[in-house]
Amino acid sequence: MSNSSAKLVQKRTLEFCATFDKFYPNIALFEEITKFLNKEYNIIPTRERIGKGIKFIAKHVAKSIFQCLKKSEEYRDKEFIINFIDSGFIYGESEKSFIMQHFALHILAEFIFYKPGKFDDMVPLVENYACHEDWSVRETTADSIISGLQKIPEETLKLLLKWTKNEDENLRRIASESLRPHSAIKWLRDSTKNDQILEILTVLREDKSIYVRKSVGNNLKDLTKYMPEKILKLVESWIDEANIEVHDELAMELGLNKKEKRLIWTIKHAMRWIKNRVPELHPKLEKILGKNYLLYFNEKRNRLAKPVKKD
Repeated sequence: MSNSSAKLVQKRTLEFCATFDKFYPNIALFEEITKFLNKEYNIIPTRERIGKGIKFIAKHVAKSIFQCLKKSEEYRDKEFIINFIDSGFIYGESEKSFIMQHFALHILAEFIFYKPGKFDDMVPLVENYACHEDWSVRETTADSIISGLQKIPEETLKLLLKWTKNEDENLRRIASESLRPHSAIKWLRDSTKNDQILEILTVLREDKSIYVRKSVGNNLKDLTKYMPEKILKLVESWIDEANIEVHDELAMELGLNKKEKRLIWTIKHAMRWIKNRVPELHPKLEKILGKNYLLYFNEKRNRLAKPVKKD
């Protein structure tokens, strides 16, 4: 077993917890937690750094410290937990300690998982972190939404649908990104249970932000691995609803208005897996995006790499 395995990280964290009588949020406590986080990170062998890093350590240290917090009297006070999370995050930000920031985010995700009844009280924190200037903070914030989807899916989906209408592109993006078909939530991959997810992605299909549309396309691409026929039917309905004529050159987006171009861009981004890996479905894909999408589409550039005609 690797010395930096999740099991050993959590074991050492519990030993670390035993050195504290209370986890009262103050600078001294956060200094000690930060030192411990850095120590655990430095234990990771160089050969394992690709698969493990700041987020890995922050997650597993947070899991064990949260178990200690659960045993304290203060745990029953939601204001104590909110203060612990936000003070820890602010401390990490002030000290430029990314690992401490991610630790605080994982404490938030753990709290929502074990106390889903307090989800509404945590939403302001989630929204604040989801709109942070650092993309890695925004990405880790999605773990809090995943906790909500695991425990209170209907309430969480209602919040995500609300975010699809928000002016901040970061909230619109996390509404899509947190719904990627994670292994931790099996029903996201179940074609008989994920209609509400597709409804949310449909709202964002023509989003004015490419940052959002890229997440929608990536989400749909992942879903084509589990339910290709259903996703093909979905995007075909989008084309029909937009009254877009399908022809060989459609993927070039010529003659389309802005809204139509955004839609076609999202669909192209979503169909990459089928294009590259499922040739038996190419006839159906051709009816959606045209023959030249199959012949010339360049996945990395999201455009047609069509050869220039020579005289």
